[in-house]
Amino acid sequence: MCVVRRAMVEQNKTALVLDDEMLIALDVEAMLFDLGYSQVTLLPSVPEALAFLREHTPDVAVIDYHIRGRNCEAIAGILHHLGVPTIIHSGTPFEREYHGEFLSAFPWLEKPSSRNELAEALAAAVSQSKLTTD
Repeated sequence: MCVVRRAMVEQNKTALVLDDEMLIALDVEAMLFDLGYSQVTLLPSVPEALAFLREHTPDVAVIDYHIRGRNCEAIAGILHHLGVPTIIHSGTPFEREYHGEFLSAFPWLEKPSSRNELAEALAAAVSQSKLTTD
């Protein structure tokens, strides 16, 4: 079930939130609206995210590592290919041996997170994205 909401802000920045825990997704959505994003799409599954990304390219993405028993590496790869600054938002800390080398390139934000932590991680993701696409 794709949920798209819009906030009344001047900027036209869009965000994708991929998380199967709706309360967490709604919390991240509220923080993104507070940070100036005008449209936030909430998706609870990898197949829905794949379908969404075939037709849309968000300005940023916040994705959980575990989505309904699957990891987010395929989605992270597509977002990376599209040049979308992406944060991995997870209940577990990053461990290179477990999560792998590819995911080490993404800012990793542990749940629960605050608005300031999300803003810092977004800034890091945007900076990293500019380095890899310039």
